[in-house]
Amino acid sequence: MNRRDFLAVSAVVGFGSLTQLQAAQTAKQLPKGPVTLYYEIRVAKPEVKALQTVLENQAKALKAKGLLSFTMKQMVGDSTMVKNYPERYKGMLASAYKDGSNEGTLPYFYALFFRFDAYDKMVSSGMTAWFASEASNYLHAYKPTPSGAQKLPLKMAYYEGVFETVVAGDMHKIYRTDSEIRQFLKGGTEKSMPGLITVENHVTINDATLPMFEEKVSNLLKTAQNTYQPASAKENGLPGSADNRDYRRAVTTEILRNVFANGAERNYIMHGTWESVWDHENSHLDPRFKMAAGPVGALVIAGPVEPFYETALFVN
Repeated sequence: MNRRDFLAVSAVVGFGSLTQLQAAQTAKQLPKGPVTLYYEIRVAKPEVKALQTVLENQAKALKAKGLLSFTMKQMVGDSTMVKNYPERYKGMLASAYKDGSNEGTLPYFYALFFRFDAYDKMVSSGMTAWFASEASNYLHAYKPTPSGAQKLPLKMAYYEGVFETVVAGDMHKIYRTDSEIRQFLKGGTEKSMPGLITVENHVTINDATLPMFEEKVSNLLKTAQNTYQPASAKENGLPGSADNRDYRRAVTTEILRNVFANGAERNYIMHGTWESVWDHENSHLDPRFKMAAGPVGALVIAGPVEPFYETALFVN
């Protein structure tokens, strides 16, 4: 399944339909706790720096409107181990997308995380309208010409969705309450530990299996936060590499649920940060991780799609 097609499974592209989605959700109840307004965008190289400046300024302005933090992450490649390919394929696509962007065969691809204190603050911030009217002006397609890249009238489509954090963790503890998750979403790790690699595992489940899925995926999160190799290197293992199976445990992990179901289906992002690509890939070779991941995978009806990202911008 094409990555863009996969994300369209749960898509709310633009928020012209936000009112209808809210109405459909009324019977269940909109979230009371913190939420993430999440975007995926493609950007032509001539627009990257200007867009980063605009987004940074907007994030700073949103602090007074309930924004906890903002992160802009550049997609650099894809995990192969998440798909249980043979070990010899480990890390083969780790930088494939970034390499294509740098060579001009692909646009730059970014994931944007606007973390808000509460759903109603996200709505009242006007962020979705601002993105549609202002940020989208930097999403124009370009074509190569002998005299340089030429801007086209066509704007590239973007994905927009609202997610709530079900459970999160770091090297200290697992976070479940709204107050704990608010503190977690304020971040800081990406400033104190620059150079982290982010993974986003996108999956879709049948909405009817939500309680069972979240029980099993919470167990997987605990496993990811507490396992490492070798066991003799107490507390955090050793750095992973292409030619070993060692790995340091995850720095942070987070399970995000789309606030809105898509018919009978529901979209999730399993988000984590690691010290390296190799730590992540080697974690998927650990029998303990495989045992915890099996019951989760059995409930997935689309995915997994798990890209690697590098942090381009962080504001908190």
